[in-house]
Amino acid sequence: MKFSLSLISIAVILAQQSTAVSAAGDMPKVNKKLFKGKSMIQLISDGFGPASETFARSTMQLQTGSDWTTQLPLDKHLVGSIRTRSTDSLVTDSAASATAYSCGLKSKNAYIGVTEDQKPCGTILEAAKAKGYNVALVTTSRVTHATPASYSAHINDRDNENEIASQQLGNYLLGRQVDILWGGGLRHFTNGTGTKRTDGRDLVAEARNANWSVALTRSDFDALGNGKNVKFPSLGLFTSSHMSYEIDRNSTAEPSLTEMAIAALNALKAAGKPFFIMVEGARIDHAGHNNDPAGHYGDIIQYNNLFTAVTQWVDANDDGLIEPSIFVASTSDHECGGLTLGLERPEDEGEAAYLWYPDVVLAAKHSTEFLAADYLKYLSSATRSASDAFSYMKQNIITQGLGISDVSDAEVQRAVDLGPSKSGLPLTIWLSNLMNWRAHLGWSTTGHSGVDVNLYAYVASKWSKRAVVTNFLKSLKGNQENTFIGTLTADLLGLDLQSVTNKLNNGTYSWTDSHKDLRPFTTGLDKYHGGVAHVIPTILSRRSELDNSPEEVGRLRKRGGMHANVRQEL
Repeated sequence: MKFSLSLISIAVILAQQSTAVSAAGDMPKVNKKLFKGKSMIQLISDGFGPASETFARSTMQLQTGSDWTTQLPLDKHLVGSIRTRSTDSLVTDSAASATAYSCGLKSKNAYIGVTEDQKPCGTILEAAKAKGYNVALVTTSRVTHATPASYSAHINDRDNENEIASQQLGNYLLGRQVDILWGGGLRHFTNGTGTKRTDGRDLVAEARNANWSVALTRSDFDALGNGKNVKFPSLGLFTSSHMSYEIDRNSTAEPSLTEMAIAALNALKAAGKPFFIMVEGARIDHAGHNNDPAGHYGDIIQYNNLFTAVTQWVDANDDGLIEPSIFVASTSDHECGGLTLGLERPEDEGEAAYLWYPDVVLAAKHSTEFLAADYLKYLSSATRSASDAFSYMKQNIITQGLGISDVSDAEVQRAVDLGPSKSGLPLTIWLSNLMNWRAHLGWSTTGHSGVDVNLYAYVASKWSKRAVVTNFLKSLKGNQENTFIGTLTADLLGLDLQSVTNKLNNGTYSWTDSHKDLRPFTTGLDKYHGGVAHVIPTILSRRSELDNSPEEVGRLRKRGGMHANVRQEL
C-alpha cells in the first residue's frame, strides 16, 4: 500500500534520511535526535458494526438525558471504513481478521497468524519486538482467544488455546515476545478442576520460573500501581475464562478494560522505549453472538470510555519534538449479530412500525448470559419443583433481571423449558429475544455478518494543525481492505514483517495437534459463533399466542405513545 504525501511515507523517509519537511516543502537537514521512535496504539472493538454505534448513541442519549445531537467519543474521529472478508468466506471470523491486522495479509477463517497454506507470517508485534520496541496485548477475552492470539502465536486452529498459551509465553521459534499480556483465560495456563489443560503443565509456574511477574486477582492488579510497578514481562490472568461483561462486572474483583489499558500504557511509557500495544474490547462481540442488547450496550460504552481515556493519555504523553510520536487507530474485526434498529417479524402481520425503544435495553440489570447462568445455578443448587422454577424465572430472571414487567406466562414457560440445557445458550438467546421483541431490535444471525466496519484515528491535539497529520488522516479516508491496518502499522513504525516471516519459516516450525484436513471452519464453530446450528431451531418463532390479539395490539400502541413522549422530551 502506497501513501502519496502521507505521514507514513514521510515518516519513513525522514527517519532514514534525518530530514524534515518544511511548510515550503523543502527538506533541510535536521538533528536526528529530534526524531523519536513512533509508537502505535491499536484499538479493536470486536464485533462492533456501524449499527451498533448508532444503537449505543441513541441509548446513551436517553440514559443521560442528552440532546439528540450528542455524540459518542468515537463519532468525532471517524475517518474511513474497513472491508472484512477472509480468503474463504465473505463473512470473516476473528482469527482471519486479526491475522489481516497483525500480518497485513489475508488468510482463512480459524487460522491464527498463518497464511492460507499454513505457513507462519510475521506479525507487527513480533516485528516491533525485533526492532527493540516494548509490546503489549490487553483484552477482555481470554488472552488465548483469536484476536490477541493472532498477534502472538501461529497455529492453524484457533480452538487449540492450550498451544496458543504456550507460544505466548515464548515456547516457539522466536522465544518470548510479549512484555504485557493481560486479560482472562487462566484455565488454559493451569491444570486441575475447572481448567482446560490435560498435559500436566502449569504454565503459570513456568512463567514465574521464566521471570514473568504474574497477577491473578484484582488485588494483584491494584498492586501494579496503575502501571508504575509493572515489571516486564507481565502476565495478568484475572478470570478463568473471559472477563465479565461490563454490565455484570464486579469492580472489586476485576479491573475494567480502561483500567488495564491505561496501566499498560503507563508501564510502556515508563520503560522509555517506543511501543506497540493492541487493546481489544472483546465482549462487544460475545453479546452480539447472544443477540443481547444490554450486554452489547454496556461494553460499547466501556469501549468509548476507553477511547476517551486513551486520547487523553496521548495528549498528556506525546513527547514528539517536531512530529507526533504516538498514533491511535481504532477499528473492528467484523460486525456481529447483524443488528438492525427496527424489527417487524413476518408473523406480526401488521403494518411496519418505524420505531425502536432504547428504554427496554436500559431496564436490564445484567447480561442474558449472566441471567441464564444464574438460573442454571438455581436449578442445580437444590431440587426445584416446577412451580418454583417458574416463579424464579419470572420474578428473579425476567422481571428483576431484565426489567420486563409484562412478560406472558407462555414466554416464561418457554424460558423454563430451555433452562435445563447444559450450555445455557438456548435460554440466553431466548432471554435476549424477550428484550429485542419489546425494543424492536432485529438480529439476523447469532454469528458474524459481512458488513464493513468503521475506522477511527487520533493524533495528539497539539499536532492537529500540522500538514503531515492532515495528510496522515487523509490517507485513512475511504474504504480499505482489512490488510490495510497491518500494512499501515508496519509502514508507520518502519517494521520489517518479511524478515520475521523468513525467520519463522527458515527454522523448524511446528505446532501440536496439527489438522491436515482442516475445514474452512473449525470443528468448534459453535464455540465462537454462538451455536447457530443448534440454537435457532429450538426457539419459537412467535413470542406467544397473544402476539396479534387485540389486547396485545392495544398494549403496544399504548407503549408506542409512551415512547413517543420520551422522544419528544429529548
